[in-house]
Amino acid sequence: MNVVKHPKAKPARIEVPATKIWERKLYDVKFWDRQMIKHTMEAEQYLRQEFSVNIFWPNFALWSSILWDPERFPEMTYEVWKEYGSLTREMIPFFPWHTRFLFKLVIPKNLSKVKDMKKLCSRFMIQHTKARRDGIVEYLEDVSKTDEHYIRVYENRECCGFENIGVAMASILPPLWAGSCKGLESEEREWNAIETKCIGLGDPYCEFKLVPGEIGELKSSLKKDILAVERIHERLIERLMGFLLHGKPLAERPRLGSDFVMAHPDIILPAVAGERYRMALRMGGAKAGKEVGEHLMKAGLTEDEAVKRVLNFLEHCRVGKVSAHETITMKDSSESLYTKYYTTKWEEPSCFFTTGFMNGLFSAVKNKHVREIKCIAAGDPYCEWEIL
Repeated sequence: MNVVKHPKAKPARIEVPATKIWERKLYDVKFWDRQMIKHTMEAEQYLRQEFSVNIFWPNFALWSSILWDPERFPEMTYEVWKEYGSLTREMIPFFPWHTRFLFKLVIPKNLSKVKDMKKLCSRFMIQHTKARRDGIVEYLEDVSKTDEHYIRVYENRECCGFENIGVAMASILPPLWAGSCKGLESEEREWNAIETKCIGLGDPYCEFKLVPGEIGELKSSLKKDILAVERIHERLIERLMGFLLHGKPLAERPRLGSDFVMAHPDIILPAVAGERYRMALRMGGAKAGKEVGEHLMKAGLTEDEAVKRVLNFLEHCRVGKVSAHETITMKDSSESLYTKYYTTKWEEPSCFFTTGFMNGLFSAVKNKHVREIKCIAAGDPYCEWEIL
């Protein structure tokens, strides 16, 4: 593309007003599909079977997007998850009756004191995190103090497999817990969290500090060094190629295994968070898919075999139940399912990362592109992509 100045057009100034990170309040209660959310909250066994996803996939989507937008994407992720966590109190009516009863007994009005935070953690938050297989959590009573709490996480599903990568990696649990503290306290103070130890930094576990108010070093910690992000991306691609070419495991944890319950919409928040977030998922997915396709071609696979292996990979990760004929269809898409639950009627296809990833793959392997023409989030019974 060549860009030249029009010979008759005069220079002009275009002013665009600054906007928030996202376009509207996330997960507005009036848009929730209440019956479906209540069903998923009550049916733990159903959740384990239908929403269990390999930890590799959301990590792959997250860091592919960060690679495309390392300046803003980590900050957006932090703020989005903190807001989601702040809705904890609004989620209580959807919990089973025994959980609601327990909340009344457990939740202190103020979480400043160590004994009150310990009570909340031991009775609810620790069990809830382990049940989702996000990690094994411990509240560090001995080092915590008033308005400064420390949480340790073993087998953090965001960080396992990235030992000594050179950067703190947890993007979800710290802001999620900070938001939950804000939502559960009666006075709704602004809480924040920052990782102080991480598997990615060479520590044997992850830890984060949880405080009401600002954390001076938080903003700088959210800006990821591009070289560190590239190292993470390289390790993810190496793991993925090991699986695609040699059948090696994508990820594994000693006690919690490779799957976790996707009770939180890891890569679905962009559906309601704003166009910049959606664009990062699309473009990050396209770059990653193109790179994977190029690696498979260099390995000597045929076009059809390369596509087949990648679609099998998506099904292995439980991204969805995939079938390919003239079009590609996916039932139970993990990327669009929760968009449907939390927005009632989303009017456009919302598989942003999956679509970007398959676009990059098909462009590298077959010199073609894909377009999502049906989506669960838009009310269709399954997601479908046509090949162009």
